[in-house]
Amino acid sequence: MEKCENKKRKSNIELLRIVSILMIISFHYAFKSGYTVNSLNYNTIVVKSFYFLGELGVNLFVLITGYFMVNGKFSSKKLIKLILEVNFYYIFTFILSYFFEHKSFETLKSFKNTFLIFFGVIFSRYWFATAYILLYMISPYLNIIINNLKQDDYKKMLILFLILWSVIPTIFGVFSDPENLLFYNRLIWFVVLYFIGAYIKLYQIKIFDKISKSVLITVITALIMFASIFAFYKIKTTFRTFADIEISYFWPPNTIFMIILSIAIFEIFLKIKLEYNKFINLIASTTLGIYMLHDGPLRVYIISILFKANEKLNGSHPITSIFISTIIIFAVGIIIDLIRQFIEKFTVNKFLESKCFEKIKKCSNNAINNISKII
Repeated sequence: MEKCENKKRKSNIELLRIVSILMIISFHYAFKSGYTVNSLNYNTIVVKSFYFLGELGVNLFVLITGYFMVNGKFSSKKLIKLILEVNFYYIFTFILSYFFEHKSFETLKSFKNTFLIFFGVIFSRYWFATAYILLYMISPYLNIIINNLKQDDYKKMLILFLILWSVIPTIFGVFSDPENLLFYNRLIWFVVLYFIGAYIKLYQIKIFDKISKSVLITVITALIMFASIFAFYKIKTTFRTFADIEISYFWPPNTIFMIILSIAIFEIFLKIKLEYNKFINLIASTTLGIYMLHDGPLRVYIISILFKANEKLNGSHPITSIFISTIIIFAVGIIIDLIRQFIEKFTVNKFLESKCFEKIKKCSNNAINNISKII
């Protein structure tokens, strides 16, 4: 959900950002609805199929980041704007949740609780935003590694990373959890995806040299993942020792099929010929805001109370309810984030362009340089 710094950037990848946030919204609607699996019926298949879209969308966002940032430049201004955006949405949705869910502000009478709402990044109020900001902060050093690796060594590094945090977790996750092996965490996985996105930018992956190949791999992988719902349900009901297996087993971001699907779809959009489109790029710039608006303190109200997701997913038209709710959340999110961007233009942007900020930045750089000399 990286901000688009180049206003003339081609819109094929910006369109992918939009598709990805739609995937994530629909996933949250299904995943956080409270839907309970009692049998493998039509509704269960629909709900579990949408589980795959959430992590797919996240993978695509980070692949995009690696693809562009390998040749990009770290900006302290962008970092500040990202942090302020996270804080804006957390405080904004935190306050709204109290009004809409009829809560009192008693908890804010505690200095500690009031203090902590201003540090959404540090306390991971939005896990994606925190992981993304950390990735952005270390990206210059990841680029140093990339630029000093020969292509053959780069490929070997990627193979090692994928064996450690994709192949092994996929195989042994049936006994534990694909995201609970070999000290795996989301930041590690973001780094792996960053390296993959950067590799695609620098060298391209031969197996995806034609869009037809990417489409074929996408279709085959998606069908395997869909069929796996039936297979793992059968395993779960037949072999009690595997009773804790999630029937949409391949939905975590680091499973083999999920990473193959992510790269294949990413390659499809890379090969789509779509020049700069102002409207697409503008909408794409709101995706991070849309994510934080619907997946923060307001998520219970939005999904459970406003849209009554659990009730509708148990109804006769679950796909229709997911589609309509996703579009509404997406549209409202666009409007709110465009308003936020307008306010940011005359507040945060003005400050970051001021002499005051330049002095603060200069003092900070001097302090860092003095510390580095001492060390």
